[in-house]
Amino acid sequence: MGRLTIWFLLGLTLIAVSNNVGFANAEVGPSESECRPYIEKAIKGLKTDGVTRKHDSGELQSDQPSRDDDDDDDDEDANSANDIDGDGIPDDEDDDIDGDGIPNDEDDDIDGDGIPNDKDDDIDGDGIPNEDDDDIDGDGIPNEQDDDIDGDGVPNEQDDDIDGDGIPNDEDDDIDGDGIPNHKDDDIDGDGISNQKDKDIDGDGIPNQEDNDLDGDGLPNEKDGDLDGDGKANHEDDDLDGDGTLNHEDSDIDGDGLPNEKDEDLDGDGKANHEDEDIDGDGTLNHEDSDIDGDGVHNDEDHDVDGDGLTNSEEPQSLDIDGDGVPNALDDDIDGDSKVNEKDEDMDGDGILNEHDNDMDGDGIPNEHDDSHEADDEEEEVKKRSKREVDAAPIVDVEAPASPAEEFPIEEEAVEVEAEPEVEAAVSEEEQEEAVNDEPAHAVEAEKEVEEDKSVEKTVETEVPAPEESEEKVAEPEEAKAEETAVSAEDDDDEEDDTKPEDELLWEGAIPRNRRSRQHITELLQLDEEFNAREKATDNVAEIILRDIKKIYENAVKPLETVYKYRDLSNRHFSDPEIFSKPLILFMGPWSGGKSSILNYLTDNEYTPNSLRTGAEPSPAYFNILMWGNETEVLDGTQLAADYTFAGLQKFGQGLEERLRGLKMKSKLLEKVNIVEIPGILEVRKQVSRVFPFNDACQWFIDRADIIFLVYDPAKLDVGPETEAILDQLKGREYQTRIILNKADTVKPEELLRVQGALIWNISPLMSSAQPPLMYTTSLWTHPYQDGAPARLLLAQERAFLRDLRTAIDKRIEHKIASARRFAVRVRNHAKMVDCYLNTYYNHKTLFGNKKRIADDIIDHPQNYHIYEGLSTLTNISRYDLPDPEVYRDFFRLNPLYEFKKLQETCTYFRGCPITKLDLAIAYELPELAGKYKKMSDAALASIEAQSESGSETAHAVPAEPKKTR
Repeated sequence: MGRLTIWFLLGLTLIAVSNNVGFANAEVGPSESECRPYIEKAIKGLKTDGVTRKHDSGELQSDQPSRDDDDDDDDEDANSANDIDGDGIPDDEDDDIDGDGIPNDEDDDIDGDGIPNDKDDDIDGDGIPNEDDDDIDGDGIPNEQDDDIDGDGVPNEQDDDIDGDGIPNDEDDDIDGDGIPNHKDDDIDGDGISNQKDKDIDGDGIPNQEDNDLDGDGLPNEKDGDLDGDGKANHEDDDLDGDGTLNHEDSDIDGDGLPNEKDEDLDGDGKANHEDEDIDGDGTLNHEDSDIDGDGVHNDEDHDVDGDGLTNSEEPQSLDIDGDGVPNALDDDIDGDSKVNEKDEDMDGDGILNEHDNDMDGDGIPNEHDDSHEADDEEEEVKKRSKREVDAAPIVDVEAPASPAEEFPIEEEAVEVEAEPEVEAAVSEEEQEEAVNDEPAHAVEAEKEVEEDKSVEKTVETEVPAPEESEEKVAEPEEAKAEETAVSAEDDDDEEDDTKPEDELLWEGAIPRNRRSRQHITELLQLDEEFNAREKATDNVAEIILRDIKKIYENAVKPLETVYKYRDLSNRHFSDPEIFSKPLILFMGPWSGGKSSILNYLTDNEYTPNSLRTGAEPSPAYFNILMWGNETEVLDGTQLAADYTFAGLQKFGQGLEERLRGLKMKSKLLEKVNIVEIPGILEVRKQVSRVFPFNDACQWFIDRADIIFLVYDPAKLDVGPETEAILDQLKGREYQTRIILNKADTVKPEELLRVQGALIWNISPLMSSAQPPLMYTTSLWTHPYQDGAPARLLLAQERAFLRDLRTAIDKRIEHKIASARRFAVRVRNHAKMVDCYLNTYYNHKTLFGNKKRIADDIIDHPQNYHIYEGLSTLTNISRYDLPDPEVYRDFFRLNPLYEFKKLQETCTYFRGCPITKLDLAIAYELPELAGKYKKMSDAALASIEAQSESGSETAHAVPAEPKKTR
């Protein structure tokens, strides 16, 4: 009876379905509420008797078919298990679950229930809410193994909404949609990897060490109070970056990929360590913290208190700790805390009280060896600091002997430097234990050596760090003693010698690994041999044009320059050195911007005994001049002044000559140009008096430069009085001025645009130019770019810089013509100005008047006689092209006004008027030289190309075979 009842109920169901034209093809059918009671009852009975089976979709399938053959397929499809659209493919294998013709990964409503996925509590329509569903999108892949959890076709690491709930990840309290809030979730992104072991916690495709938002909460790491999103505030979190390693055991506390000793922001709060009152981010201020760097070692026992990788006793710090522009040696408040040094309990602001601080003033020299307070000369202090960084043996706590060997490779005399860290690090365990046990005794010995060698200037090329030296003393004490004796003997001999220019100009350093190629420099600057023939042809034409410039100068410009004594008015001269010299490339900018590194890079002079000195601290304030020479030679100021190209610098006095340094070397680039580096500008609060006119000397180089590069460091964008004065001197030369934002690989790509904008904003207004100067953002040295830097952009900018430099070399003649015309205009304006003064003088002079009194009154009060206004009106000369009245007041005190001739009086019957010749030279003769040069150079190049083509055709010519005839 039970079985008959079941079949009866099924029959009723089928009759109801047939009256509505069937389930498979009907657009309108019985409601679910009408059929549900019958179906449930039938299913219950079938389960009992085992005749039918229930599927996830809740539909039935009989043991025997009960319809026509035409309807069999439709019934099977409609009634198959886990098959919403009844196509015979289970949902977990079906690319289109609801059968609407739209693939699941493109379907806004996967289960076809009329509710969009981002609002659907059950995306795949399996009756299990998303938060409880192990397979949200119903593709048969568990969520923790699914690369696309919500099935929208966007991989999780690229998906702004991983769980497809319509809430962006950075606003979603439950990113992976597992019903567990992020701050309680051990697996925030739902990839099956716990946060502590997950290299990408928030699943955005960016590794943690490169991710600016580690936990994906929309807050940058530096502004995030909970860096790893575990619900614990940073200052209460024992594991700041959530990597499973406690902070005091973690080599990278903030998880930014930089080891603590190299990280300038240890706790990742956006504040540099030297500005951070809580370096390790544990909520305890540095001056109250017993473990400042959070490495688990008490400050009193920690040899590196601030965790920057340098020992306390030998740690070089900034020359200006508080960044106020006043060097520490001259600063009454070194750390900028508004407390005078004498009353400051922590003078250098390092969080260590003076009574416990091994380096009280933060100059990197231990107190017991520090005599900086008694030093009479600041340059001596700079020299000691620089010598210490390269030559001195730092006293280091030997925790792992292999590490110092890797960081400080030994450089042997007369042997090329080669980094072999693996060989140097191969120290046996017995030697390690012996070195650690004997460390205190050797540290005392090393301190004695530093004290003994302090008065002796080291010029020995062999450099042996203290850790290596202590190990050698343990193993071979007699040999080490012999070496020490030899070194001291050499030092005694060198002490008697005078200081050479090389000691302050040159710098030696270790060669880095994986240096970038320089081949593109040779290519873009056209330094190959194939360009020599072309350049020789144009050089011959250039020589002709330069002689024409000299001829015009002597015939049209020099007569009035001599008559009206223009050289007494201005330092801007024009003669043979300015006409026939090589193109001049000028580099200027703040200190430590990378100017010397760029010069070494361009001339292939990096990491050689003759490399220009580079480093983070300010280099000695020298004008570095690089020239070509058969042999490498360092020149002092006297030798440079003897060179005709730079002979004009003698007028600035002996003080400037002492600040000139030259370097001759055999470089292909220096065959074509001379390169000059102006001393780095160090902005100070107090005006510093120099023994020579610094701005006038800079102007001398600016007037002769073919192209000018202002080099800036992204960390030093401020503009002070010194920089303003230099930029003011560049007015009128904006078209030749370029800006280089060097070391750009140290800036995060997302911050690079902001740094560029800040630099343009600071500089453009001071150059009185409506158009911002051309800027190159790159990193000009052979060091490989830092990880995460936009390498393609930096390399493209470097190539553009090199092409611009080559263009300046090619336009050498155009620049010479422009310089000659500018000088001619200045001489003409000066002559007409003197003539205007003279006319005013003779108009107000009386027969019995005192000519000196009248002349002095005109000179002292030119505005009362409308001299400048009258000259501008009558001669069409701009007022802004004329010197200030104070300049002429000094000029006429040296040369009395009434001793000059009027312009009309300089004219003669046979020679004509000099002013007319000068006007013709400015208006016609000099501009025509540019066209003449272009035509002659094009003809010369065409001739060279024709000769090369004819030669190649002759060389490759093959006699033709005679045609065969039948």
